[in-house]
Amino acid sequence: MKKTIILAALLLINASFLTSCSSEDNETEKVQEQNFLLGKWNGVSSHMKIEMDGNILIDNLDQEEGSMYGVIERYEFKADNTVTYYSYIPANANNEAIEREGTTTYIRDGNQLIIKNHPYPYTILISNENSLHLYDMFEVESEGTYIKTENITKFERIK
Repeated sequence: MKKTIILAALLLINASFLTSCSSEDNETEKVQEQNFLLGKWNGVSSHMKIEMDGNILIDNLDQEEGSMYGVIERYEFKADNTVTYYSYIPANANNEAIEREGTTTYIRDGNQLIIKNHPYPYTILISNENSLHLYDMFEVESEGTYIKTENITKFERIK
């Protein structure tokens, strides 16, 4: 039961929030890479690894297939470095449903993506015309228990 409560809390925390080059060729590549981020994205699967005091409770990071477990997560990244977001986390035995939406700003530096008001930076693992995979990780110590959570959320472009 404690593991279920901690897992639910971690999902809530995680879902509550989202170098310069001297060569002209590198600038072109950077602009093209950033353009893949621009547009509307819908979360299609979430993959997690949760460790508690060194014991692995869940590990499906490497699985191709996955689920959003009822969570809805959408982003629209714009060229002016604003991002519109929508997230919905369904109710469970311990928590009411949470729905959030709004507009904030983001910074992209190479493969690092920082969305203002999201507690942890993302690492962009895959960014192409149709797929965006975002990785984040956080560690916390609570009541003498060390917890490390890694998450990969896979998105598909909304056309």
